[in-house]
Parts: sequence; structure tokens; C-alpha cells
Amino acid sequence: MLSVFRNNKRGLLNWVIFGAITFVFVFTFGSWGGGNVSGAVPTAATVNGRVIPRSQFTTNYSNYYQQMAGRRPGYTPEMAREEHLADTVLDRLISNELLAQSAEAHGIAIPDEEIADVIEEQFFGGKGKSFDAEEYKRIVNGLYGTSEARFEEQLRRDLMAERMRQILADSQHVSEAEIRERFESQNNRADLEFVKIDPAFFKGGVKELGDAEAKTWAADNKADVEKFYNEHMNRYRQPKRVKARHILVKAAEDAPQADKDKAKAKLDEAIKRLDGGEDFAKVAAAVSEDTSAKDGGDLGWFGPGAMVKTFEDAAFALAKGKRSGVVESRYGYHVIQVDDVQEPVTKELADVEVEIAKQLGKERQQRAAAKKVADAVLAELKAGVALDALKTPDVIKPPLAGAPPPKPGEYDPLAPRADATGFFSQDARVIPKVGVSPDLVKVAFALTKEAAVHPELVEVNGRLFAVRLKAREQADPAKLAEERASLEGMLLAGRRIEVVEAMVQALRSKARIEKDPNVMSPN
Repeated sequence: MLSVFRNNKRGLLNWVIFGAITFVFVFTFGSWGGGNVSGAVPTAATVNGRVIPRSQFTTNYSNYYQQMAGRRPGYTPEMAREEHLADTVLDRLISNELLAQSAEAHGIAIPDEEIADVIEEQFFGGKGKSFDAEEYKRIVNGLYGTSEARFEEQLRRDLMAERMRQILADSQHVSEAEIRERFESQNNRADLEFVKIDPAFFKGGVKELGDAEAKTWAADNKADVEKFYNEHMNRYRQPKRVKARHILVKAAEDAPQADKDKAKAKLDEAIKRLDGGEDFAKVAAAVSEDTSAKDGGDLGWFGPGAMVKTFEDAAFALAKGKRSGVVESRYGYHVIQVDDVQEPVTKELADVEVEIAKQLGKERQQRAAAKKVADAVLAELKAGVALDALKTPDVIKPPLAGAPPPKPGEYDPLAPRADATGFFSQDARVIPKVGVSPDLVKVAFALTKEAAVHPELVEVNGRLFAVRLKAREQADPAKLAEERASLEGMLLAGRRIEVVEAMVQALRSKARIEKDPNVMSPN
């Protein structure tokens, strides 16, 4: 224990609840450890020979999971596994240790007095509050599962890492030119007129390729066919699927053991009826507490990822016509019967190239038809024709001012449509009525009153757009002064995050890092 505490702190602490404390200055909190590889501490990872204890990882994972669950109602352990939460937590701990090692290499040290001040402030309410050495030992040993020395050593390393972050952050600055550029990008606004042409609209006149024609087409467009196959691999590689039914007796994960025992006993009685020869669907209809009970427990066909992990594992391990024992999940207790099985199927390129050629051949014809219309529209925009006076066939013109909007079904939603975006800023991510298109944002702010029409068509999500500048608003320089502080803060915050991330990546590239596969997320 720190001599600072031994010599200067005395008193009784009986009101601090350590489990609710989170250090605001570090990634790590909770159960600490530390030391060299030679120590007998179970490890989650080692970083250049220094241990990240398993207990530290476990507590951090638990706390981070609770934060996620608080922000996202319904967040489950299965979701955490799918999102590789364990990897995220472990990587944060590794990053923290790398920064601490960098601080150490740069001669940054944290004196005992500072450690004492931090513990006093964060745990005991600040100077002047009473401190009891035995109470401190009991909490650190019991609640955090570590010794005082390891607790204080990891706190020291956390502070070293944070000091390194602060040094990196303080080295950053933002120029006046950058502030002005961000001010203009947020306050320069444009309003575009556009005509959207969707190739999916052009079904008429499309010739369907026969098998022989499609085979020739595939040979002539081999690269396109292979590209489509590789980009749509899930369509041609079907994983194993099962058709199953189940009986569920519900029991919450946090239910008293007596309630769980009662639920399991109820399911055991249902299994006895099945063992006695009763039809599964009949027993499910009578006993199951799932909504599928009305269908005899039938869940239909499902593949990987559709069910909770324990249920999926049990179902996929069964052969056709076989029944499981008791399967426990977060919903309660199940018995599962597999009615049918579809083994994994892989369709090779040679098996589907004709099918792909037919689809691509059709799409290419539709795109050619769309391009023809789009070119005609673009020519009209260049000639100065107003949107409501366009002559190109099939284009739905914007409604007249004050006119009611079109009724549902009045127009084909895929038909070419003339409209205007309304004003959007230069740093907009989403363009109103168009969608996400960084390319179109660049186009919009390159247009001028003198050159209002973009000379080429712009593609957004497979659709073609002919665009013309309708109006432009420039940033008001008079407002720069009142926005400067917030803009500088925003730019600095981003810059500081980037410089720390860059430092961590540079340290990682040279570090010896070993992770325990038992704490990492499954692939």
C-alpha cells in the first residue's frame, strides 16, 4: 500500500460503493493486476512482455457490456458475441498499455502523491475525508479481486497512458484557414434541380436471352459474370438449414432457482409424454409457452444465426427425425425435434453463368434505355428548359405550386421524375430526395450561375441523375466570429482523436502482442 496512505490517512470509510465508480480518465476500470510474464497471474494478453490480467479483462468486459445494454435496450450476450465486443474491450486494454509503455519510454512518471490524490478524490470524496487502511484493503482485495500493490500499479499505468494522450492532444492545433474552410463547408448551401432516371423502369422492349444466347453472352462478358458471382456469393452458397419444432417452458435468466426447477420439471413431464409415443405437435400445442404452440411448435426452416446460439447448436446437431434432450437458453427450457434437414449447397460459377448472363443481359438493355432518356433530359437542361416544361417522354414533372401531391398509385414510383433537393450544405452526408452521394455533393458545389448544368450524368445507387444548379447561398462572413470557438473545438477534438489513434497504430506495428484466444470473440 502507498506509504502516503499509511502515514497520513486514517478513519472509517463505510459509505463508498466501489462497484459504481468509473475512472473518467481511462479506458480501464474495475479489477486490476499487472506485472511481468513470470508472475502467476492468468493473462488475457501480453504486450511486450507485460501482462494484461484476465481479471482486468473480465471486469472491463462486464462494465462495457452493461454500458451497451443501457444504451441499447434488448442488447444480449449473443449480440455482443456477434459484434465481437470481447475483441473491442481487449484492444482497448492493449492500446492503453501501449500508451503507458510509451510514456515510460519518454520518462513520464507518476509520483505516489498523485496516486494517493486520485484515489482520495475518485474513491473517498476528496481531501479531508476519512480513510481506513483495513477498509481500503478489504475493498481492493474483495471487490476488485487483487492486491493493493497491483491495484495502485495499474492505476499508475492508467495515469501514464492518460498523460501520454494529453501530451499528444496538446500538441495539436487548428489553423485559421482550417476554421474558415469548415465554416464555409457548413454554411455554403446549394439547391439542385434534378431528373432521376431508374433503369428498373424500362421493362418494355427488353429481350429475354435464351439459353444459347445467354451462354454466348457469358463467354463474351466473362469478367462481368465472374464479378457478379463473387459479389453475390451468398445467393449461390446456401448454408445448412433445418426444419424444426420445439416445446418451450419459459424461465427468465435471473429467475429464482425454484422457478427454474419448476419450469424444467414441467418440460420433463412433456418429454415423458413424448417418450411414451405421443405426437410432438400435440404435446407442443398443449404444453409449449411459445407463440409457435398453436402450430404444434413448428418453427419452419431456419439457417445459422436465426436462433440463439445454444438452441441453434442443439438443432443443427440433430439428424432428420431426431429429438434433443433439455436445451437451456435465455428464454427458458426447450426440447427440439428436427423434421427435415437441408445440407449446405454450393452452386459453382459454371452452374449459374447462364442464369447470371440472362440477368445481366436484361439489366444492360434497361440501362441503355435509361441512358437514352437521361441524355435527352440532360440536353434539355443544358438548353435551359424548365423542369415543368420538359418534353422527354415519361418524365413526371414537379407539381405546380399549391397543387395537391400525387395520390398513391397515380404514378409509377420507378418512372423518371423531375424535382429539386432543397438547400443542403457542403458537408452534408445525405442529399435530400437523392441519398448518400459524396460525388454529387462535389458536383453541386462546383456548379455556378454561369455553368449551372453538370455536363455529365451522375450515378447514385444505380440510378442516373441529370442535375442543374437552382440556387446557391454563400456563407455569411459576419457569422464566422460567433462560430469560431465551436468550430475550433470540433476540429481540435477530431484532430486529437486522430493523433492518438495514429500513435497507437504505430506502437502496435512494432509491439509483441499475444492474445489469449479464450477471451477473444469466436469467428
